[in-house]
Amino acid sequence: MLRKAGMMFAGVVAVVLVVGTALAEEKTPTIKQVMKTVAGKQGLCAQCAAAGKGMKWEDAQKLAKSLTACCANLPKNKCPKGDAASWEKLSKQYAEQAAAVQKAADDKDAQAFTAALKTFTSSCGACHKAHKGK
Repeated sequence: MLRKAGMMFAGVVAVVLVVGTALAEEKTPTIKQVMKTVAGKQGLCAQCAAAGKGMKWEDAQKLAKSLTACCANLPKNKCPKGDAASWEKLSKQYAEQAAAVQKAADDKDAQAFTAALKTFTSSCGACHKAHKGK
């Protein structure tokens, strides 16, 4: 009986170690991975915009939540080019703007949603000019 309990304890410890190691090894997506997920005709931004435009708020909310989570990874990366303080400021703003899109979707506020998306998409140029690597 005691041996069985010891084996069960060892099994639990092994599971905890495996899960803990897997979580520790989870890597932050690269800038390129974030941009690929967010931008383009099939990216989260375009999908979110289409859902909001069609007043499909449940879809827009899910997509905006994914957009916010994805963009939150951008500031975790080091800037490939330019001033680190500028990168920190602009990448955090980008993440905050994605969160504003999510809030507008959650509120089902079409006007705020459109404005937040416009702000979000217009922020790309300044950051790319200062920080995009070749």
